Amino acid sequence: MKGKGSAAVGVFTAIVLVLLFLCPVAWAGDSGDIYTARTVDGVDLAMWRYRPDPQSPLREGAQPVILMPGMACNFNFFNVHTPEGAAYATQLPRDPAPWAAGDAYLREDPMRYYSLAYYLWSRGYDVWLVNYRGQGRGEFRSGGASGYAIDELGIYDMPAIIARVREITGRKPVWAGHSMGGVMSYMYLEGARFENMADPDSRVISDPALVRERNDGKGPQALKGLVSLDGPAYPTGNLTCLMKIVLWTALYIPYYLDLRPITATLGGAVASPVLGLENLLRGVWSLLGYPDFFFPANLMLSIYPDNLNADISSFFFQYAADGFSSRAVVQFLDACVNHRMREDYRNGFFNFWRWSPPPPRGGDGYFYYSDNLDKISLPALVLVDATRDITNPEDVEAIHLLKTRDPRDRCYVIPGTAHADVVLGLNAPTELFPRIGEWLESL
Repeated sequence: MKGKGSAAVGVFTAIVLVLLFLCPVAWAGDSGDIYTARTVDGVDLAMWRYRPDPQSPLREGAQPVILMPGMACNFNFFNVHTPEGAAYATQLPRDPAPWAAGDAYLREDPMRYYSLAYYLWSRGYDVWLVNYRGQGRGEFRSGGASGYAIDELGIYDMPAIIARVREITGRKPVWAGHSMGGVMSYMYLEGARFENMADPDSRVISDPALVRERNDGKGPQALKGLVSLDGPAYPTGNLTCLMKIVLWTALYIPYYLDLRPITATLGGAVASPVLGLENLLRGVWSLLGYPDFFFPANLMLSIYPDNLNADISSFFFQYAADGFSSRAVVQFLDACVNHRMREDYRNGFFNFWRWSPPPPRGGDGYFYYSDNLDKISLPALVLVDATRDITNPEDVEAIHLLKTRDPRDRCYVIPGTAHADVVLGLNAPTELFPRIGEWLESL
């Protein structure tokens, strides 16, 4: 089973550093209501029904919205704030977004101005922050830190989360996922399940009954809408021959690499150097005419430095990265190489020995998520960053173009953003948040 694997060794250091630079963090406050969702394979997932402090009201009876972070991140990607004991110099802009005018919570902690969770709560939505398996800290730490593939997140974790929110609220939630949090939803809405649900190494199939139920149907697995926050049809980037050999070898054994000890001590210190490196790399790439990116250069260009200040950057790095699974990373790299997103290529009895992904071919038995986007008919808002980095704008826009059309579908490119800062950047309160708010009202 993918959950069984060995500890990481020195060859993985480069991957660790790249992901540390890319992903946002997770610190969980003491306020709000804590719940647990149990998956069919027995993993407990931590859920926080958000409110900014223990005296704040919960939005019971309101439309629930579930926020799901991307790879190697936990839910504080959406929960920018001043943690206990921290000190930030950030103040509200002189001319804040109209929704923030006169807000007492923002005067108390201006960092919340950049929190999507706070924005939605302030608009009256019932916000749920969730850590998928392996992610989170303290009381918000989910179980299942193992060598899982992304398939298990879409097939095991997402149904458990949605069913739990429906059980508590009695309403169909809206799912809002960043990056891999969006990819999980494509798997879910395509009705993906394992042939043998007790065996995550079995092949993935699409269940037509699940497709009907999940796309705004009836029953405990139905959703009301989807917000894709730069979730690609497949990630971008190319691998050199040497890089392929190194990565396929390093990621062959299923394992979970916990970055929390590193980010807890070094996260804040790396913020300024990383942003400086981002500026340098962008200058070099500009001189070269923006050639096709190769891994890991496209990862390193996934932050737009002008869209972050020192405090958000420090919060981003110090409290963001949790850990990652080798098989989840290699499933993304398979998509980078072959420009199609499919199930883990080691799924299936005769594939467990595979070292590198086979090239796609007709009738190879794999389920291709990027080829089945038309199964998604749920109303969707697709929000795209403006930079060619780990995602290309056109590859994210493909979700909007290839899904089955709904009159409420919308797609917007958010200017002045890259993949990692599109949600919590300086322009998010004026560019991204209102787009989400307006679309949710239209539902």
